[in-house]
Amino acid sequence: MAKAGIVVGGYVAAILLAFGVVFIYINFTSGPYRDASSGMYAFGDSLLFIAVFGVISTIPTGLALVFLRQSRKFWISLCVVALVVASTSLAAIAVIMSESHKFMPSASLWPGLSAIRLFMSPFIAASVGLSALFAPEAGFRRYLFGAAAMEGVSSVYGFFHWYALLFFR
Repeated sequence: MAKAGIVVGGYVAAILLAFGVVFIYINFTSGPYRDASSGMYAFGDSLLFIAVFGVISTIPTGLALVFLRQSRKFWISLCVVALVVASTSLAAIAVIMSESHKFMPSASLWPGLSAIRLFMSPFIAASVGLSALFAPEAGFRRYLFGAAAMEGVSSVYGFFHWYALLFFR
């Protein structure tokens, strides 16, 4: 129970710290430009919150993984979930590649969802890679690093598909 309290307390502290950083940022950037572009600033504020929370929350996440090192069922479940989620990133690449070769855009929802999925790949790769570092057995580390590698491939593809092609056209 105490271990769970430490982990939950760490996440609460990460949320409070992220809110604090965003609050300070809003105070430093308040003015007519923020009022004129409130939607853009709100989006930037949310990205700042997510970034700060993501960095700070690695501490309680690491503690939770250390506390769960003895649970074989947890690590088996984590490996299965990580591999299934990572396979969706490869499916997203396949959807985007098939859509990029068409002359007419389709009315399907899948290309848009695939783009969002690829934007999440770097974050998922980092979290699965962090989990692999704390895995108690070599077999678990192999599966988790494999899932992180799949997410890494998706991240690199997403980067070259959207950003690098802007410079090489």
